[in-house]
Amino acid sequence: MKEKNNEQNLAVVGYSTDEPGMNADAVTNDALQSVRDGLAHLVAHASAVQAARKALVQAEQLAAGHLGDWTVRFMLLQLKEAAGHTVQMFEQWSELLPEQPDNLRIVRYCATHLVREHRDAEALALIDQYMPETLGDHRAGLARAELLADIRAFAPSDALYRKLIELHGRRELRVAFAKRLAKRGLLADAVETLAPVAATLAPETKAGQLAASLAKDYAFFRRFESEDGLAGRDIKIVSMKHAILAFRDRVIVEPDAQSAPSIALLTGSLGPGGAERQLTRLACNLQRLSKLSADAERGPEDVAITRPKAVEVLVKQYTDQGGTGKHRMDFFAGNLHEAGVPLTEINALPAVAVSHQPVDDPDLRHLLEMLPAPVHYGVTRLAPRLRERGFDVVSLWQDGTCLFGALAALLAGVPVIHLTFRGLPPSIRKERDRPEYEVLYRALAQVPGVQFVSNSRTAAEEYARWLDLPLTRFQILYNGVPDLDTHAPGDEQARWQAFAEATPDATETIGGVFRFEPDKRPLLFIKLAARYLKRRPHARFMIVGDGRLQDKAVELAAELGVAQRLLFVGLSSHVGFWYSKMDAKVLLSRYEGLPNVLIEAQLLGIATLSTPAGGAGECFVDGVTGHLLDCAEQPDLNAACDKLAVLIDGFQADDALREHARHRARMLFSVDAMIERFSALCAPVEIVAADEADYHDLAEKPLPA
Repeated sequence: MKEKNNEQNLAVVGYSTDEPGMNADAVTNDALQSVRDGLAHLVAHASAVQAARKALVQAEQLAAGHLGDWTVRFMLLQLKEAAGHTVQMFEQWSELLPEQPDNLRIVRYCATHLVREHRDAEALALIDQYMPETLGDHRAGLARAELLADIRAFAPSDALYRKLIELHGRRELRVAFAKRLAKRGLLADAVETLAPVAATLAPETKAGQLAASLAKDYAFFRRFESEDGLAGRDIKIVSMKHAILAFRDRVIVEPDAQSAPSIALLTGSLGPGGAERQLTRLACNLQRLSKLSADAERGPEDVAITRPKAVEVLVKQYTDQGGTGKHRMDFFAGNLHEAGVPLTEINALPAVAVSHQPVDDPDLRHLLEMLPAPVHYGVTRLAPRLRERGFDVVSLWQDGTCLFGALAALLAGVPVIHLTFRGLPPSIRKERDRPEYEVLYRALAQVPGVQFVSNSRTAAEEYARWLDLPLTRFQILYNGVPDLDTHAPGDEQARWQAFAEATPDATETIGGVFRFEPDKRPLLFIKLAARYLKRRPHARFMIVGDGRLQDKAVELAAELGVAQRLLFVGLSSHVGFWYSKMDAKVLLSRYEGLPNVLIEAQLLGIATLSTPAGGAGECFVDGVTGHLLDCAEQPDLNAACDKLAVLIDGFQADDALREHARHRARMLFSVDAMIERFSALCAPVEIVAADEADYHDLAEKPLPA
């Protein structure tokens, strides 16, 4: 009976478009059969998301009254998948399992959703339950290996493939494994897997065509990399590397000294983050300069600044999706529109295939056809736009933007390309790491006109250490922070007044300005408040910002008994007003770039306490105008309470400390200083090194494991 079930499993494991289970349930009446046929038609023609959403509305109407039939519910769920539904999809699929425990397509959907919810162990347990490892039956073993690969459990999947091949020696197992390896970009491994049977595969068969295609690609890449350089490597990343290195000897023509540059600033979104705020501020000020006529009277702040010819901001996605607060993709779009800065959404640009772009080198063209998805996105959507606009400078902000934008800018012939980093590198922030990054940056380090730019020396040092580059390759572009307006509309003033009246005994006010996100650790801020209030019960706290963890923070404040001494302000466009009510500003982030909030607080003469995250220590004078805790990963809250009390007492007793904080912040972090520095970075500079091999030798280094 088990062998029969396995045969049924293999028939519906989910790698074809056949309608599921039509032979499993007897057709009870013509009406039900008509519903099934109608749903099958809708599923077959719902290939795009929008089409699936429209089809789902029809399907739900069609299926009404027939939801007792599992095939009807199955096809409804298929349409939900195609329409992009994610909420409670695991629960809905798992309801079908008791009725169809041998249907591996249902198991696959359940396991996939568990993985999406980061419940990997449960996904593996589910597969173990419904498709346990059976080495004796090669088809059952193959089905399990395919399921494991589908949920990206590659290590156990690969191990099982190899066991089955060794035990059964069947050609179809090698072909199936080679397909999976090739799909993951492991070209050399796929070729090696097929090698023992390649000569026996008829050229006209799909297996033979696969073997020929893989062999041809392998021969092509062996012109660029050694056997060791290809073994175990994702060929898409290898393609990216050598597509970039194709520009290693490009010649940049020096512009006329009097010519004004056209500048593009690129980022992922315009949500309310520090990097997005800085990019918006920079763009608006550059736009102001671009509007000055050549003979216009210029202020002293413009003397050392090159007047740009044109400024444009390109964002992967900024269209508001109806969210609020943190989730608003267009948070800073209004600022750009008001300043007259042209704004382009890259997602809305047409995709232009490589074959339709002016790429003459056949090798480069082949490399461009095999790129990682984000890089391919930039090449097909962004490169044509940059080429059309003829920008002199493209400034890419943050790692994700560098990934999709750098090669696109090279293809468009942009002379000056900024890789602008706003925090610690992905090698440290593992949750943001991608295997492409290290290869990307090492290759770009060898291309003339590419500049590495960081908003803090701390971050620059970490990137330089990670990439094995001299620190001199990195330019520092500190954040520019304007003087803050301390006024606020009546409703926000009323909120403060109500809080002040509810805490009339307060002698000190401690604030936080941050998003309620894991890296900012709002719950730790609540715990600090609770501990501090036990020592100094006449303190009060406030937090300006919102985000995913806000509800949990409110619950924790109530649980710890500090809710009456803590004001949750929410998102505010008048943060200067709230700073003006603080005696000290606290930041307990795990990761940071150069925290704007610390600079803003110092500009208003407010004492600051922070973890040593990113460039936090560069924002104030440690031990004088602020205090830097010893550890970002596990900050000592007792020490934080001690230092916070000392800082507040000192600032309340000595106005000179407040003035010192203000003066230093204005000298280092003014908007004028940022614009002047950015202007200097817009000049094309060839790679110059005392030892030229420092850079060209990078091409010969193997790809990082």
